[in-house]
Amino acid sequence: MLHHHLLAAPEQHLQAAGFILRGVRGVLVIIGSVIAGVICAFVAKSKGYSAVLFGILGLIFNIITLIVVLVIPRKR
Repeated sequence: MLHHHLLAAPEQHLQAAGFILRGVRGVLVIIGSVIAGVICAFVAKSKGYSAVLFGILGLIFNIITLIVVLVIPRKR
């Protein structure tokens, strides 16, 4: 019985490490989304478009919105 607990312990540590890494990855994704949203909002505002709209789109679609806001021409 003791032998079984000694062999199972490393597996439990690996599972715990997996949960922690998934949590860290989620936090990094959220931080990246917020940064993309802020950048999209600033670029859109400088081009004459709605900062709120492009900020929200940047939060949701990240890089795609950033590419779109960089490519669209300035509003006249």
